[in-house]
Amino acid sequence: MKASRLLPLALVVLTLGLVLVPGFAEACAVCSAGREDETRTAFIVSTAGMTLLPLLLVGGLVLWLRKRFREVEAEDSDRGPIA
Repeated sequence: MKASRLLPLALVVLTLGLVLVPGFAEACAVCSAGREDETRTAFIVSTAGMTLLPLLLVGGLVLWLRKRFREVEAEDSDRGPIA
């Protein structure tokens, strides 16, 4: 078979796989773990932490770079023009 004939078949198999796989995810080991209030709260807090931590790190880096650029600009303006 030519590759051009295998591509549509591969796309159909991939699409069917993506449609059918979420049904198997219901059988995962942690799906029933969130039924207790204490466990559910732990999942929510850890999810919020994992979501906010990268945002805080990037935000802190941006603020630090902004401060550093301002310091460098202030030093350059204090020196005056290069003669």
